[in-house]
Amino acid sequence: MQRLLGLILIIIGTHGFAQIQPSTTKFDFGELYNGSTNYTDITFKNTSDKLQFLLTIDKPTDVYYVFSSKRIMPDSSITIRFKVNEGKKGRFNYNVAVYFSDPRDPISITLTGIVKENSSQNSMTACPDFNSTPPAYQQNLFDVAVKVIDSITREPLKNSKVYFVERGELVGEETTNSNGVVRMRIPVGYYYITAQKEPYNQNYREGYLNFNRNYVEIPLSKDPVIEPPVEEIVEEIPPPVEEEVVEETPPPVEEEDVIEIVINEDPPVEEVVEENDPPVEEVVEETPPPVEEVVEEVAPPVTPTTLEELPDTVFTDDYFKFNNITFILDVSTSMSGMGKMDLMKMSMIELAKILRNNDVVSMIKYSSEVETILEGATGEKKELIIETVRQLKYSGMTAGGDAIKAAYKLNRKTYIPGGNNMVIMITDGVFNKGDKDYLKTIEKYYNEMGIKFSVVGIKTSDFITQHMNEVVSHGGGDFIRILGIDDAQKKLIAEIKRSSFKF
Repeated sequence: MQRLLGLILIIIGTHGFAQIQPSTTKFDFGELYNGSTNYTDITFKNTSDKLQFLLTIDKPTDVYYVFSSKRIMPDSSITIRFKVNEGKKGRFNYNVAVYFSDPRDPISITLTGIVKENSSQNSMTACPDFNSTPPAYQQNLFDVAVKVIDSITREPLKNSKVYFVERGELVGEETTNSNGVVRMRIPVGYYYITAQKEPYNQNYREGYLNFNRNYVEIPLSKDPVIEPPVEEIVEEIPPPVEEEVVEETPPPVEEEDVIEIVINEDPPVEEVVEENDPPVEEVVEETPPPVEEVVEEVAPPVTPTTLEELPDTVFTDDYFKFNNITFILDVSTSMSGMGKMDLMKMSMIELAKILRNNDVVSMIKYSSEVETILEGATGEKKELIIETVRQLKYSGMTAGGDAIKAAYKLNRKTYIPGGNNMVIMITDGVFNKGDKDYLKTIEKYYNEMGIKFSVVGIKTSDFITQHMNEVVSHGGGDFIRILGIDDAQKKLIAEIKRSSFKF
């Protein structure tokens, strides 16, 4: 009976907990020294359809708090800032109970850490407020160490490339030393860090880095080596001895006959030129020289070339059509891990940097809903394009089919006759919600208006890669697969250049 009662209480508590969702229920401050950040912000979201109230917070004496509001509207959030007392050295483990109007059961928050050094001056007052900020040196930079190791031997890997990405922008690129370590000074923030070294597979870590979380270890692994069956190859070696028939090649003498024929044809050409000389001289003396003015006005023609022969830095109007590109950006929850969102942002930001003034960019983001976030921005507005990309966040499912229809309507508004008109979808997978007739839409606009359709796959599986190649075949575009930093820096730019190249 007692076990049954406990189970009922757990079910009630779980149901109630779903009404208010905290961003986290556990926070580890790590090691706290004099001047360390000794507070954290936790958000509480009202997932119900009615107004909720913060009632009270039951806490130990060494924990202080302040809240942004007591009222939480449906689908809205409040923030509670918790601060711990640094006056007592040693490890701490505080449990805080936060009570809301519905449910009545509290939400339990656990705060842990170790005070290594007593702080006589806190960065906040005993009763914190939201105007308080950490010291200046905490806001700006701190040192982080990244170690790259062999996943099996645990040995350090020197000369490994390490990339630091924050909100889709590359903020650092270093090579590990003999201990397999790189050190960088970076601002506090959420980072996507990748490491790579031949012949290992690249790997990554992502997460929030600050003064307390300032060490990252990245193991790299190799593909298993499959040795070919050597014995079978040895058995097939004897038969080629029969190739001794090479002795039958004597006829190089024929080349001499050809050379003699060419030499004998030269003399008669000289006699014909001498007979026509006298009449030509008189006509040339009487011609007036106005032709020189016309020659000066003729612009030198652009030399046709292949895209491969053109330097990577060239993106001029002489060689490339103007672009009208509508991007469909997947911001569903599947893009939340493995650095996918950062790789998508980096690809977009790198492209924005090289846009010309007459290139046009529009953006649609999609998850459960489809939303236009940028319409007809020219290359002159690089900062607007980049900032729009930086602000992207993930949520919901994937309504890809609906987004494709909306993108073509948007692309038609800014259509450039004779230009490179494209719709490019950036996603990590197959659509699982929305319109199913998107293939007809892609085919229709490609055949009628020449609007191409390409897909950029972020860390896609082999199955999805095969599916997307099938999709782009209906729209005259390509499928580009992005697996790491190098791909994000180059591949989208390469696709735009390939599609807009004039020759």
